[in-house]
Amino acid sequence: MPVNIRWTAVISGFMTDFALTILLQVFIILFGQTTVFTDPSLQNPIHIVLILIGTGLTGVGGFVAAWLAGESFAMHGFLVGVVGILVAALTNVGVVVPPLLLLGQVIGCICGALGGVLAGRLRTSVRIK
Repeated sequence: MPVNIRWTAVISGFMTDFALTILLQVFIILFGQTTVFTDPSLQNPIHIVLILIGTGLTGVGGFVAAWLAGESFAMHGFLVGVVGILVAALTNVGVVVPPLLLLGQVIGCICGALGGVLAGRLRTSVRIK
């Protein structure tokens, strides 16, 4: 069964994720937690919470992408995370990314797919009623 990827939906979801992530980063800077960017630690609960919030934002972007696509919900959500990884890799050439942030990006792909699944379920329930 072929999957039709609606790239405008994926890019819209990515832009949602990106915009919300920029807002999160502003708050991180305002509250003086910038070490999460360079030296995140599992020992610091604030770092864990911030990384989880970041992955959750990819889930929101995945939701948006899937909702706009109207089909292949999990795939569209997952692709939001993949595009995020590709953009980060292209914009951070030569920058050493801490392993914990890389793990956060992988978890973000999973959250994006889950956001897509949620969008699919909500779209289905809205259509029925």
